[in-house]
Amino acid sequence: MTVSVFDVLVIGTGGVILLSAVTMVVLSILNKKRFFEVCRLYEREFGSVPLAATVLRDADLLGFTAGYSTKMDFIIHPLIFGKKSIQSKNDDVDFIRGLPANIKYWFIAEFLCSLVIFIGLIIGCICLWVDS
Repeated sequence: MTVSVFDVLVIGTGGVILLSAVTMVVLSILNKKRFFEVCRLYEREFGSVPLAATVLRDADLLGFTAGYSTKMDFIIHPLIFGKKSIQSKNDDVDFIRGLPANIKYWFIAEFLCSLVIFIGLIIGCICLWVDS
């Protein structure tokens, strides 16, 4: 039995996706207290936290993924893309980007894990398409 480059690519991509998914779940659990800290700082700066973040504050990655991503958008969108989140009525890009490094780098790491998973899934789909 020989192992082809294609097999190594598929297995490697699957391993990277699995590792990134586990890392992302762990980071989302660890980022929960950081999220509440950002909310506290945000409320002190702007008076209130975006409604979606307030309503979905208990949503987590494993239980309610769509709610979790909506909740996190007011942090991730300004931090990664440099644009105001649609959930926010404030021009908060400078505030979010100015958060202490020990807070914002953990959210960036979580986003990068999701990006790796997304790219891995695209590679996996292309492999399935090529193999058929």
